Amino acid sequence: MKKILLLLTLTALIFACKKEDDKPNTNTTTTNVVEGCMDSLATNYNPEATINDGSCEDPPSALKLFSITIHLMPMTNNGSNWDIGLFGSENPDVFYVLKQGAGDIISSISQDNIESFPIFFTESLPYIITNLSKEYTIELYDNDQIGGVGENELIGSCSFIPNESITNGGDEINITSNGIDMTLEIQWVQ
Repeated sequence: MKKILLLLTLTALIFACKKEDDKPNTNTTTTNVVEGCMDSLATNYNPEATINDGSCEDPPSALKLFSITIHLMPMTNNGSNWDIGLFGSENPDVFYVLKQGAGDIISSISQDNIESFPIFFTESLPYIITNLSKEYTIELYDNDQIGGVGENELIGSCSFIPNESITNGGDEINITSNGIDMTLEIQWVQ
């Protein structure tokens, strides 16, 4: 009797499993697995990611400015010479001022009688910028002060907001504005 009951139980189980296998698949959705960074604040955020792969890259918290290279700037003051020296016309004596808003942050000494490019500045650098959402301006001046007498003439300026360059990455920020072409050598700091 035990053998018959065991045989009937096994037969019922086999047919029950068979019936499940014969049923058509009604599940029409498929799940695509996409690995990636799922943190929307990360620099490598992937909105299509369904599985976090641990590759989260936090945005930088600061920018270290190492040098400023001027590739091009106006060589005349609205068509006239910047300087009139002892021997006639002279080229500008260029220095920079880094500003945030209306406030001066750092500046350089002037490089005198600039005739050719590039002009390379490292004075007062490196400088660390900690507020990446603010606008910073680099102003170029012709140094016309001698012994504290005279006025400096604004050659031109370029502005940048560090946050707008984060996605570009790299170790340079290139700025072209107002007839000035400059490159900032930088490092993003975590």
